[in-house]
Amino acid sequence: MSNLTRSIGIKAAKEAGSFLMENLYKIHAVKYKEDSSKVTEIDLKSNEIIINIIKSKFPDHKIISEESGKEEDKIIGNGPTWIIDPLDGTSNYIVKLPLFAVAIAFINNSETQLGIIYDPKGDEMFVAEKGKGSTLNNEPINTSDRVLTRGGMLFAGRGHKQKDRDKHATIICNLEKETSYFRRLGSAAIMLASVAAGRADSVILSGAKSWDTAAGALLVKEAGGKVTDYCGNKWGHKSPDLVATNKHIHDQLINITKGLAEECL
Repeated sequence: MSNLTRSIGIKAAKEAGSFLMENLYKIHAVKYKEDSSKVTEIDLKSNEIIINIIKSKFPDHKIISEESGKEEDKIIGNGPTWIIDPLDGTSNYIVKLPLFAVAIAFINNSETQLGIIYDPKGDEMFVAEKGKGSTLNNEPINTSDRVLTRGGMLFAGRGHKQKDRDKHATIICNLEKETSYFRRLGSAAIMLASVAAGRADSVILSGAKSWDTAAGALLVKEAGGKVTDYCGNKWGHKSPDLVATNKHIHDQLINITKGLAEECL
């Protein structure tokens, strides 16, 4: 991966983040998508900013975005591809809750080469390059060294489909019998970045899409953590669920999730 790829990804994240901050305290028109998730004109404009910056240098690269086409299964693995979420945490953003981020990943040969999560409210730029570690504002970061889930900082999230709600409810209910209670922040990107930075110990996501997870999964892995699906298998862009941890508590969580997820039985 070239230095230009990295610099363009960071530039796109920063410019989109600046736009989000400029418009945070304004009133926004909210619409609902087919899956009942929310979208505003800000999501769409941030999406446009990112795509224009990427296309200005890489006109032949493919782009998968939450807000402009969802044919990720047909595109991932088919040449250089960017996966973007121009505003992860739209519901938080709408009510002025400062828990949202821009997420950008670069994929080539079916492998994530670059993961970027930018928290514009805190001006925190998380970047991971495959084989080169993870950083926060250019300083190396690592996952936590906690070895027990009880007393840990554990995050969770789910998709909008009813099957994801049902699976998530069952798994979290059972996990809470063995662990501390889970927190839902409303932004998969922020939660995954928190695990990479050692602020949290795990995040469990049901029904997550590639734009929710691609950048954050690389951040966690490059920071020394572990990422799998609910069955404990290697996580991939088409995996419907994700468990990301500091690696020390991974087996404790997987022992529960793999016994409850239908696909593991």
